[in-house]
Amino acid sequence: MITGEERLREFASELYGNLNGYDGRPSQTQIDRAAGLSQELAGLQKEFHDWTDRHLAGINSDLAGKSMAPIVLQAREEWEKHNSTR
Repeated sequence: MITGEERLREFASELYGNLNGYDGRPSQTQIDRAAGLSQELAGLQKEFHDWTDRHLAGINSDLAGKSMAPIVLQAREEWEKHNSTR
């Protein structure tokens, strides 16, 4: 688990910079690091979805009681469709 000051995005940015700044093939250490970051991201996504499954309905119920719009999670595909750079 990533802890402390650095976060997943900093580790991913550092790896990207290392890979992008060198013309050769990625080292085995870099390949392993990418795999580790991918696993970490998957774990964080699961934690997020578990949390929203437990709490979002209650939050939205409270918002409805205050005549406020509910929080709606957007699917990745939908986000990508609306935020593509094409």
